[in-house]
Order: sequence, then C-alpha cells, then structure tokens
Amino acid sequence: MKFKKIVSSTGKSVMNYIALILENLGDRRAVISVILLLAFLFTFLARIAPMKWGIYLNEFDPYYEYYLAETLLRKGRGDVVKGIMWWFHWWLENPKPRDMLFWAPHGRDIRRTSQPGAAIFSSVVYSVLKLLVPEIDLYTVHAFIPPVGAALAVFFIYLLGKELHSLSAGIISAVLISVSWSFMYRTNFGAKHEGIAIPFMILSFYFFLKAYRKNSILYAVISGLAVGGIVLSWGAYLYPWNLLALIAVVWMLLHPSDTRLVKTYLIENLIAQFFVAIVPRFGPEIAFTSVASILPNIGNIAAILILLGILAPLTSRKTLRKIFPAATLGIAALLLITWQLGFLTSLSGRIMAVVFPLWREVGVTTVAEHAIPTWMMIYNDYQSGILFGLLGMLIYLFKAGRDLRALMISLLFPTALYAASSMARLTLLLAPILAITASIGFTEIIWKLVDLLVWKPSSRLKKSYSKELVVVAIILIIAIFSPSVLSTKSIVNSHQPPLILTSTIPLVRYNYEYMDWISALEWIKENVPKDAVIATWWDYGYWISVNTRRKTTCDNSTLNTKQIQKIAEAFMSPEEKAIEIFRELNASYVVVFEPFQKVYMPYLGINLYFSMLHPALGGDLAKSAMMLRWIGRDPKNYLYGYGTGQYAYIEQRGYKVYILVPKDTPEALNATLYKLLFAKNEKHIAYVHEEILGQKLPMYNGPVYTIEQPKYFELVFVSEPNGWVKVFKINYP
Repeated sequence: MKFKKIVSSTGKSVMNYIALILENLGDRRAVISVILLLAFLFTFLARIAPMKWGIYLNEFDPYYEYYLAETLLRKGRGDVVKGIMWWFHWWLENPKPRDMLFWAPHGRDIRRTSQPGAAIFSSVVYSVLKLLVPEIDLYTVHAFIPPVGAALAVFFIYLLGKELHSLSAGIISAVLISVSWSFMYRTNFGAKHEGIAIPFMILSFYFFLKAYRKNSILYAVISGLAVGGIVLSWGAYLYPWNLLALIAVVWMLLHPSDTRLVKTYLIENLIAQFFVAIVPRFGPEIAFTSVASILPNIGNIAAILILLGILAPLTSRKTLRKIFPAATLGIAALLLITWQLGFLTSLSGRIMAVVFPLWREVGVTTVAEHAIPTWMMIYNDYQSGILFGLLGMLIYLFKAGRDLRALMISLLFPTALYAASSMARLTLLLAPILAITASIGFTEIIWKLVDLLVWKPSSRLKKSYSKELVVVAIILIIAIFSPSVLSTKSIVNSHQPPLILTSTIPLVRYNYEYMDWISALEWIKENVPKDAVIATWWDYGYWISVNTRRKTTCDNSTLNTKQIQKIAEAFMSPEEKAIEIFRELNASYVVVFEPFQKVYMPYLGINLYFSMLHPALGGDLAKSAMMLRWIGRDPKNYLYGYGTGQYAYIEQRGYKVYILVPKDTPEALNATLYKLLFAKNEKHIAYVHEEILGQKLPMYNGPVYTIEQPKYFELVFVSEPNGWVKVFKINYP
C-alpha cells in the first residue's frame, strides 16, 4: 500500500514537471529561443561539415591570413598584445621592413598591404584557448573562426530585424541568413575574413539605431567600434562606413534640429575614421582626404553646422530651392578639381569597378570573382527573397522622411543590391541585407492578410472579399516565399571539401582522388631548396608560399601589376625571352597547373589527355587568355576557337565534349607555358591534338600538331595521382 502511494505521488510529480515544461515551451520567449538556437546550430554545423575531409583552410586568402596570425604571434614572442603593438608600430619604423617570402625578389610589406583583423581575432582566441587547452593549435582555431562568427550573426541579425521592424521580422531574418548560400559560401570552415566582418556590420547598424533611439553615448561608441572591426578585417568596410554616413546626411538635411542623431553620428564616425587612419593599409589619407571619405566628411560638416545652429536656416524649402542646384554643382566641381590636383586620394581599381561597373581595368577583369554577376546568378542565390526585399524597401520608402528606421530600410536594399550587381564576390554583402528587408516585406503582407481574417467588416465590405480567399492568399504568399528558406543549395553544397584537397575542382562527392596540389606542396616542401624562388601564375602564390615556406614571384593579392605582367610575358613568350625574365626575378623553379581529363583508346591501350572547356576545370591553359590580356595580346592568336565559339571537340556516341587547345600558330606553339603544360611524362604520354601512329584521332575535331618539349626547363616532379601540377627546374644556359 505504501509502495502504491509512493508510485502514485512520484507519477503525479513527473506529470506536474512535464506539464510545467510544456507550459513554458509555449511561452513566446521559449519559442523564440528554440528557433534562434536551431538557426544557430544549423548555421554552425552546416559550415563545419567540410571537417569530415580533415582540418584544412579553404580557397587561397585564408592561408595568407593564417600566416599573418602566425607572424603576429611570432613577432610578439607568443604575446598577442605585443604582436598587435608590433603591427601598428609600422608607423614608427623607417625603413619599412619587407617579408621576402612574397613577391620575390623584392618582398612585400605585409603590414602596409594587409588588414590585420582576421589575424588579430585568430591569435587572440588562440591565446585564450591555449590557457584552457594547451594542445590546441593556431591553424585549427583559424579554421573555426568564420563558422563561429557566421553562427553568431544569427543572433545579431535577429536583434537588428527586431530593432528595424518587429519581433517577427527579427526571427525570419535569423532563419533566412542561416540558410543563405551566398553567406555560407564565404563563411564556411576554413574561410576568410567575411565571417568576422559581416557580424560586425550587422552590429554596427543595430547599435547605431539603438544609440539614436536611447540617446546613448555608449551604444554610439559600440557602433563605432563595430565599424572599426570591419575596417580591420574587410576591404568592403567602405560600404557600412559610407552607408551610415549617407543615412545621417539625409536625416540631418530633413531634420536639421535633431541633435540626437548628430551626437550618435559624430561619435560613431569619428571612431570609424580613427580605425581607418591607424591601419597601415589605409592611413589618414584614406580616412580624411580620399574619395572614399567624402560622404563621412560631409556628415561631419553637417553635424557641426547643426551644433552651431547654421544648418536649420539653410534647409528651409525656400532656401533649398535657391541654393541647392548651385551648391550641388559647386561641391561637385570642387571635388573634381581637388581629385585631379591630387588632393583627394583615388580609390583602387577594384573599388572603382563597384562604383562604376562598366569601367574596369585589366587587373580587375582578369579575376573571376570580380566579374559582373548575371541576374540569374543573383536569383539562384536568393530565390524569391529578392521580390520580398524589394517590397520591404518600397513599403518603407514613403516613411523614410519621418522615421530613421524606415530611412535605413529604404537605403539598405538598393545600395547592397547595386554592390552585389557590380561584382560577384559582393553578392555576400546582399545576404544579411536581403534577409532583413525580405523578412520585413513578408511580415507586412502576412500581417495585412491576417488582419483581414480577424477583422469584422461592415456588411457592404463583406461582399467584396471572403475569408476563404484571404486564406488562399496567405498560402500563396507562403508558397512564393518558401524557396528562400527551403532551398537545398546550402545543405548540398555545404559538404564540398576544401579546394586545396580537390585541386580547385568544386565537388560534393569526393574520395581524395584529386590530391594533386597536396602532393605537389609536400614535394616542394621536402625537395626544393629553402632559398629557392618559384615562378608561377598569381593564383597559386599563397598556397605555395604559406604551405612550403618557399618564395614566390607573385600571389593572390595582385599587388604588383608590373610583376604579374612580367610573369605573363614570360609564360606567353618563347623560352629565350622567358629565361631572361625569370633570371631577372631570380627564379629557379616554375610551377604550372592543368586539370587534364582523359579518354581511353582501347585499341592502343593508352589514355589520351585533353583540357576540357569548362569553367570549373580551368587551369593555366584557360587562364592564358587572361595572361595575354594583361600584356595586351590577342588570345585569338593563341587559343583555338577563342572568341568565335568554334572550339575543338571530341565526339563519342553522339555526344560532343568541347575542349581547349592551343592554336596552330607560331606564337602559340612557341609559348613557354604551353610547352610546360604539354610536356610529356610518365602520366601524360600523348595528347588528343597529336597524331597517333601517324594519324589524326578519328573522334577528335580540331588542329593537329605536336608541341616541342621545353629546352631550359627540366621536369622534376609530376603530382599524384593525376599529374595536374608540374614542377620544373630552370636550367639557365
């Protein structure tokens, strides 16, 4: 009997606890917490999926940023604070030291030409974790920073969406950014600085609004520090810096007596300008006397005029009609004159390509991620979210003059869309902005429709619509919006292995069959003399320099266009000219890369190799077109079918595989690069463009010739398992 009472009382207690848990789960705060936690976990876990292939950094720039973190700790002798001090001590050093690992033989001033943000964050986190877990290494920490930062952005964008619009918009924004492929692609495991910069950008907007609403100096300071974090990390800091300035200038013109905004803006912007001024890559010129600083400085001047009580009389409608046209022309003329006279520092070619997409120098157009994306590419990334983002902007456009939040919403979408439409790599910039504006547009429509469901209209209005029709409309809106959330692109592509493992071939299913770059880097590290200089096209500079600690002639920063042109000239010229240039650069080895494909010839028992005409399989043969553009030559004289669309092809079973082959011209057949790429070795015995047993390959349609083997370049290594990377030793005559 006693046992039954115990069981009965225990059962009641358990049921009470379960009821209490269920009751709390229904609480709004609990529901929001669960949604945000799930979004955080999805964001983080999807990004660390490539860990199943091993701990590797991805792409190219992260290797250099890891090297910077390593250098920062080395210079500080293990003390991260001293390392940070060493970085900014650059201003006091003369002459400025150069790191000879990069851009041989002259070296690179890494502090003057790099942003330290990623290195600082990695080294600080590493130093803290080292106290707790002594076995941890910097490389692993550096690989984890981007996915952790991206996952934290889920919480930050929730706060911004809530501040800009509503709780609903904040939650939907968090969900949208967690599944955004553009955001994931740049912030996955082992990625680069965007995983730090984007969260800081979101925080800068959030605290700017909060500082204005609360009239808080502290929040304004935090907003400025967040912009400073972007300045340290990302070259696109110009966007949030100038966007906040634009918002402030427009608001001050509309509300010249609003000292709350003046205080918020001045604190935020002066801190931001301070960070721009102290970073060696930018300095006071960029912070105060450059084209990039025009709008922030106009904001400073307008704020001072408001504090002096001068701006209010100038912004009356009557006065504006009289002075606005003349003042605008005068300011524009003054800026143009000062720019031409050199008083205003110009923007880099890459930034100018964003501002003026149709004006692009060769150094910008030859980089794939600097290309202008098509609208199809943008739509594939964001789906129907684009439509809802546009709607969210339009809804608040008419309120922009009365509400600072509405003004920010109205300016966020068009400016981010313009930047994303100007350069492929900046589609990332649109990801957090679209997450917010699309969630606002979706929320507004759903709210209006729900209001119609619960509202009791008069008998006259009842005839104009039915609640069933409203329910159908809600279902349709959700169905149209759902591709933005339910797209499988992020889930599928999150499992891509790091590019260094696949030798730059984007894959989802992988069994370590393309480890050519890994094998080549290991061989170079073990066999090439430590003082050797390796000549290569700039795409592979970071991989070689950082992983092997051997000097390279150029790298992914494309800092020295003249030296890149020299390499292009050497590759696309006869060997005698190439030898002269490589001697000038003190090069002793050359590395080339081409992902050859093969077709098996059963009656010969051998494979014939070719270069497929496919953007994902492009090696140095495809890149030679850009090399030629760098030096002002016409690729049509070097590559068969280039510019005409009539490429060579292999035909099997009615299917055509288009391939890229050199043209049968003296210029192409004598080009040093083509001799190196098509050098015969134990893996590549024959190529499809050659005669086999004195005959042309029946399935091949294209020019037939044999490229001479190089005279001054000795093939010393062919990568495993496919022979895609070749290492040559230069034998100077």
